[in-house]
Amino acid sequence: MALYQNGAVTDNRLMIGNYKVEVAPYSATAATGYVNVGAGKVNKFGHNITMVDVQAGNAPDPLSGVSEETFTVDMEMIEFIGSALSSLQGGAISATTTATVTTIYGGGNATITPYNVKLTNTRMVAGATQTTVIILYKTTMDTGLQFTVKSDNDADPINVMSVALTAKIDTARTVGQQLFQITRG
Repeated sequence: MALYQNGAVTDNRLMIGNYKVEVAPYSATAATGYVNVGAGKVNKFGHNITMVDVQAGNAPDPLSGVSEETFTVDMEMIEFIGSALSSLQGGAISATTTATVTTIYGGGNATITPYNVKLTNTRMVAGATQTTVIILYKTTMDTGLQFTVKSDNDADPINVMSVALTAKIDTARTVGQQLFQITRG
């Protein structure tokens, strides 16, 4: 018989399932006009801290603290939505769409514009709706477009677009609230 270290799990504290991913033009306050980037899967996300690493060699370390903070999101997209890809690229590419044709253009853009990202997970837990919302400020994509091509005969033949995002400290925001916000309810 199993021995458990905790006697129970509180259902409404669980984070279950995946996230809708939306982007909006960068705003240091509350971004508006979030647009869904389409179907895919968030693989992982997290708050990354790099500590100050100063070593005196012959004395106690003179400094301690955080030298850099980021929040990263790795995901895979399966829908080719030109406007969403353009938003995620922060201006590195552009897109045009007519009634039946989407075209993206890239190359020669020197400036990347940060944007806000919202990850939303809504689920039913113990008969009640629970929602987790993660807001990332001052976010940019880490690489250009990356495609994993599949065989026509693959059990899952849909091409996957890998996306890696990094949010950096936004000094226009209040100290302690400059990188991300997670709300559960």
